[in-house]
Amino acid sequence: MEKNIVLKNPMRVSARIAYVYPSLYRVMISSLSPDIIYYMLNKRLEVYVERFHCTSLHGLEEEPRSLETKSRLRDFPLILTTLHYEPDIVNLVRLLIAGGIEVYSRNRARSIVIAGGPAALSNPIPYSDVIDAFIIGEAESTLDRVVDLWLEYGDSKKRFLEELSQLKFTYVPGYSDVSSSIEKSRVEDLNSAFYPVKQVENTIVEPIYGRGFKVEVSRGCPFWCSFCMESRLFQPFRERGLNRLKEVIEEGLKYTISGKRLVLYSLSFPTTSNQYKLLEYLSSEGFTATMPSLRIGRYLEKSLELIKNLGQRTLTLAPESFTHTLQSCFFKYTSLVEYIEQFIREAVDLGFDLKLYLVYGVKGVGIEKLREDIEYITRLVKYAKERGRKITLSLNPLIPKPHTMFQWIGMSCREELLRQLEFYRRELKGLVEARIYDIDWGIVQAQLALSPKPLGRFIYTWALHGGGLSGWRRAIRETSLDYSYVFNGYDPGEKTPWSFINLGWGVEKVNIGQFNASRRILGLN
Repeated sequence: MEKNIVLKNPMRVSARIAYVYPSLYRVMISSLSPDIIYYMLNKRLEVYVERFHCTSLHGLEEEPRSLETKSRLRDFPLILTTLHYEPDIVNLVRLLIAGGIEVYSRNRARSIVIAGGPAALSNPIPYSDVIDAFIIGEAESTLDRVVDLWLEYGDSKKRFLEELSQLKFTYVPGYSDVSSSIEKSRVEDLNSAFYPVKQVENTIVEPIYGRGFKVEVSRGCPFWCSFCMESRLFQPFRERGLNRLKEVIEEGLKYTISGKRLVLYSLSFPTTSNQYKLLEYLSSEGFTATMPSLRIGRYLEKSLELIKNLGQRTLTLAPESFTHTLQSCFFKYTSLVEYIEQFIREAVDLGFDLKLYLVYGVKGVGIEKLREDIEYITRLVKYAKERGRKITLSLNPLIPKPHTMFQWIGMSCREELLRQLEFYRRELKGLVEARIYDIDWGIVQAQLALSPKPLGRFIYTWALHGGGLSGWRRAIRETSLDYSYVFNGYDPGEKTPWSFINLGWGVEKVNIGQFNASRRILGLN
């Protein structure tokens, strides 16, 4: 049963809006962005936002009905959606098909679909046959203006899209002028931004990170890891002040069913004195908390006892690699591989289990270099076992994304990725539990993320085959789609297809600098 949902009389509002989350319900209630959109827009008396989600990630979807009133999706003339990562698009299309809504935007006379989220704002081109308009920015600084236009011009799809295209932060295919850049809109001050102190919770379904009041501590990242698209999309790094965080938590406690348990969200945590003080405050006030991912560094080192006091027993860390060459081109822990090992030993000594994310498959780094990973992992796993602790691994292929230097380098071929993965499996067999991210899903992400052209026919075919990897393979065959750009990368001397998206904050300059340095490190032409 859901708690804190918004109930209105649909007959007494000026605009009914569908918010479609193109993944499973459990994933939706684990994310903060649906709460931000849902509660921020539902504050408006003349608007009623109702939620939809997938019931499965492959096969045929049931006819989508809203969680609030069981209304059909096709009864909503305006549909908002968030593409958190690229394969969400096929789930959205599966829902449109199940709801009896035209998939191609040009054929939809009534319904308008507007998308935001990382996949949409990084490169909207591949989805532009399906999506009517894209929000290039953050929800709090954009959506109210979109709804204002809808209330004024929603009776005419053409007029609404024309007006929408005049906003600096929107990309409206067929209307927007891409000869001039589209500027990403961002929240300037998180302390004054809307925050959902009410959040949808469920007494039966448990979120991915467990029950808890969700707290966004910061947005963006002060670091520039070369593979990380999100750090570019959400520049600059912004924090909520300690006093504001206390206010948010205090208000949230009035509505949450999770007691004094929190889930702390941040791309880089803990990395500032403000975040350290937050941990001190939470520990002193008797809270428990989970932190889905942590960044190794001096603040984390001094925070380990506090994190333990908050009840977290497993640390999720992303060293990415123990290979010096990879660390150098990732620009994450350059020359600090030995420090990472020392830190992990300290965490084990304090009684923590660890989950470590590792990346492989970078062009120019062969198996001989990866032996460094095996040496470090072997030592650390044995050290942990001797002390009754457990280390698990997550092995992930490098997935090139827009607005990072890997857009020019490209992805290693499937055969090389399989060869490197088999090397890890063989060398680590019987030593450590390793969770493998499917290489083909990595290729799917890159194929969509880096596409230079609309992929409507391919996505539609994929959805008709039920989504998933098997449906993707069938759609590739049936549409004869060429995605060699995934492996070749783009010419660094030419503009990328998504260069009209202006992220600002020197992103392009950083990428070029990292690319030139990494090309020398990796021995690439």
